[in-house]
Amino acid sequence: MRMPVPIPNSATRLNHLLPGQCAVIRSVESESEDIQRLKMLGVCIGRRVEMVKAGDPLIIRIFSSRIGISASLAASVWLEVCTPEYCVLSAAS
Repeated sequence: MRMPVPIPNSATRLNHLLPGQCAVIRSVESESEDIQRLKMLGVCIGRRVEMVKAGDPLIIRIFSSRIGISASLAASVWLEVCTPEYCVLSAAS
């Protein structure tokens, strides 16, 4: 059984991210098979993602790669959203 990971108050699900927004992955709540699939695609806790195209499937950028995933799978990924004034990654350093 997986232990729950605390979700930040400013968190949103990946399928709610707007095109051009970036965020840091904070938690993935899904069946183990889906989690393994996401990890193989680079969708891991602590990783920065950017929404390229919303919809179903949606397209995100991780590092320099673009990947497409279903909106239902993206709904299992919780993010802490970066803002122009505050980047989550620079605050964690």
